[in-house]
Amino acid sequence: MQEHIYVYKGKNSFLNKQAITKKISSYDIDPFNIMHYDLLDNSSDDVLEELQTIAFFADLKIIVLKHIEEIDNYADSIFNTWEKYFKNPNPDVVLIIELDDNYEISKKVKDLIFSYAFVVEIEDMDKKDYPKYIEKVLKEEAYEMNQSAMIMLCDRTNYEFNLLMQELNKLKIYKIDEKIINEQDVLALVPRNLEDNIFELTNAMILNDHAKTIEIYEDLVTQSEDPLRIINFIANKMRELFHAKLLLQKGYTKNDLATHFGYSSGRTYYLMKNVSTQTLKQLENHLKKLSQLDYEIKSGIKNKRLGLELYLLGAS
Repeated sequence: MQEHIYVYKGKNSFLNKQAITKKISSYDIDPFNIMHYDLLDNSSDDVLEELQTIAFFADLKIIVLKHIEEIDNYADSIFNTWEKYFKNPNPDVVLIIELDDNYEISKKVKDLIFSYAFVVEIEDMDKKDYPKYIEKVLKEEAYEMNQSAMIMLCDRTNYEFNLLMQELNKLKIYKIDEKIINEQDVLALVPRNLEDNIFELTNAMILNDHAKTIEIYEDLVTQSEDPLRIINFIANKMRELFHAKLLLQKGYTKNDLATHFGYSSGRTYYLMKNVSTQTLKQLENHLKKLSQLDYEIKSGIKNKRLGLELYLLGAS
């Protein structure tokens, strides 16, 4: 293994970057000698040239590289140049490769990496560990956040780690003086994700709660959601209800539905509650109306916003 080539690989880009930042800080190198390249944006020649160049007024420099998998798309001669570098790297350069497990990587590139680089596997976190991690991050800067607010933050970001950390940073700035974050802060600053809003919107429609339906719809408009996208999500929810209705008729239990849809017990409860108020014919009618509305909007017959509003007010 080469002492100057490291690969950090994992599915969670935030944790990958955090580990790389920690590695960089261990070298105590001037920021002027830390460079970032991406083979989707930078040419292979530019990166290879930088790898061969000595550091400015220092003994060492660091190059962080993304999308190494792109070297498989180059001519064999370029790949061979990369292979030669991996076999005999510049001793004045530490090459740190950020490898996202969500991207496919060819066997050729994989063999090159695992043959010559130190590979550091960054494990993703289980969702149940998110609150503990949030608490740890906040404690480092003397912030406090109760458990309920943490769970609410996780729910509102749909446990999408990068989004969660973005929203947490926003909350920290908001409460920079007080340094105490509560549920009201999360409610005020972190919007519900679209799927949750559509879930509530569908619930309101099924219950014929027009006031609640319009309230949620107006929230979505405030968030600049495209009416066509909302229509598509509502249609998906109606298909889900139709599917759940059929499964219940086949003898599926609440636990069976939770497993089938990957829902929590609470969400499954509302799914079953909504299904119990609708017949297959009613759900089929919703799907026909939504399909017709989608066609009329895309054909220019109806304005998409007005069409959606009329559907929401007339849904039953």
